[in-house]
Amino acid sequence: MALRTDLSKPAVIPSQRTDAKPANTVAKPTGPVGMSSQSSFSAGAPSKAKATVALNGVGTKVTPGPVDLGSPQAQQAVQQTVAYVNQKNPQLTGITGGASFSPRSVERDQLGMTHVRMDRMHEGVKVTGEQVIGHLDAKGQFDSLTGDVSNIPVGLGKSPTKLSAKDALAVAQKDFNGGTTRPPTVEREIVKGRDGQYRAAYHVTLTDTSVAGGKEPRSMNYFIDANTGASIKQFNTISHFDRPGVTRTGGAATPSKTPTTPPTTGDKGRATGVADDTTMYSGKVDLSTTKNKDGTYSLEDKTRGKGIVTYDAKNAENASGTTGFTDKNDVWGEKGDPTRAATAVDAHYGAEMTYDFYKDILGRDSIDGKGEKLVSYVHTDVNLVNAFWDGEKMQYGDGDGKDSGPLTTLDIAGHEISHGLTERTAGLEYEGESGGLNESFSDIMGTGVEWYASQKNAAVKFDWAVGEDAWTPKNGDATDALRYMSDPTADGYSIDNYKNYPKQTEVHGSSGIANNAFFLLTEGGKNKTSGLEVKDGIGMEKSLKIFGRALTTYMTPQTNFTQARAATVKAATDLYGKDSAEVQKVQDAWTAVGVK
Repeated sequence: MALRTDLSKPAVIPSQRTDAKPANTVAKPTGPVGMSSQSSFSAGAPSKAKATVALNGVGTKVTPGPVDLGSPQAQQAVQQTVAYVNQKNPQLTGITGGASFSPRSVERDQLGMTHVRMDRMHEGVKVTGEQVIGHLDAKGQFDSLTGDVSNIPVGLGKSPTKLSAKDALAVAQKDFNGGTTRPPTVEREIVKGRDGQYRAAYHVTLTDTSVAGGKEPRSMNYFIDANTGASIKQFNTISHFDRPGVTRTGGAATPSKTPTTPPTTGDKGRATGVADDTTMYSGKVDLSTTKNKDGTYSLEDKTRGKGIVTYDAKNAENASGTTGFTDKNDVWGEKGDPTRAATAVDAHYGAEMTYDFYKDILGRDSIDGKGEKLVSYVHTDVNLVNAFWDGEKMQYGDGDGKDSGPLTTLDIAGHEISHGLTERTAGLEYEGESGGLNESFSDIMGTGVEWYASQKNAAVKFDWAVGEDAWTPKNGDATDALRYMSDPTADGYSIDNYKNYPKQTEVHGSSGIANNAFFLLTEGGKNKTSGLEVKDGIGMEKSLKIFGRALTTYMTPQTNFTQARAATVKAATDLYGKDSAEVQKVQDAWTAVGVK
């Protein structure tokens, strides 16, 4: 059960909780009902902590990134956040058991602000998808709060339930109807149903990352009513690079009008070698590799974060193992090299560019902010027209030569790895409006990676299409793509305006709403459905900084389109000022796509 903490005293977080649990993951059962043990902060009594304490200390340089949850700085920030929630929601202080919160992460950003992300708890039980994020300015003063706290009926967390964790697992396994490649997890939670009512529930996760028999990889999240056994909701957190009902109309891959000048921020100290490695999609590049004891070289980069490594899945239906790729002279992709290594070169380059993009543009050290190792596998299955982030690593198919070639292009790599970024930060649930945003932000970040690489590598051609370099390689149409951010409707499936959301709620199709908002913010132009125009965009780098900050700092698992608009406006305000042209353009872009 969750520990109660008196906010009038310094909060103590157990040392084993110094690392935040990644978003969209669940704890393994620790008892008969599978409840995770988490420390929490009560919203029962106002904190006596002063809101003016500078978190960085006097004269101490602030280093952006995660803050140890066990540190005094993190505890202070958590207490200030909970105190603010109390002030905003005085009705909660009289509820038996009160409202409580489990700190998930505390992070500082490049502006010196501190952001406290906390899971809502009720009677010691996690409330699915409900988070609050407290934002403190560079001086340690409370700035704002993301998220609302609603009333939850007494007893949902502590009252006995008719079903056990084993019962709920059996219900989920029957629906899943297949084996798993990872151990199942079950956690007691409280879930808000589609009817707006809260229910005692079990969160069951069943994962099968195999693509055997042409099936899609799955990490199914089931929310089972703990008393009736009914499914409250369910969704798959593993995205796949495809969409239902695909039609290939050869929509325009709109070229960028953004000035081709290098990004203005980031790490300039990384040594640049000779661009003598040949990729399939990005011309000549300079890969970072590792020299082995036998004098050969492997696709393992130890210069970025905790590493980037690329392995061979050996055409298995579920990638595993550590079979690497080697080269005798560290010149990859030259004539005479094994053809099997060709896709590995692109995947490795894609991961490196994605890491650099996060670092230089978003100011982030890998997907978790702490340099998390990026692992890629190529040659998953045979003729697989798919690429996906499976919660731990990247898996790339080789394509079938008709629908696609190898799915290792820069924008696909950036798209899929960015599902990992979303998972580690906002945790956008992969259904409904939050699911459409989840897909959109991967399209946006994947497009950002392609743009970023194009500033450093003249062979990379940036445009506003998604997956165009790999898609339908033999039809002779270089503009054919999976999605089109400049005109989402060009694929015959996606929508570009919120007014049409009821007609298309599938997450790949609804991603066009935010995709087009991002395009209009960057380039300017008209939304096809509304006819509303955004005059003159603000350019790619500013747009990426705004949307990236919104995702990692101001969005929660259940953020909807309207809340996404507010998140990007807040991010633009932080970066450029509340009366800036950038803030106005963000508002104009969302208005054009029907989001108010």
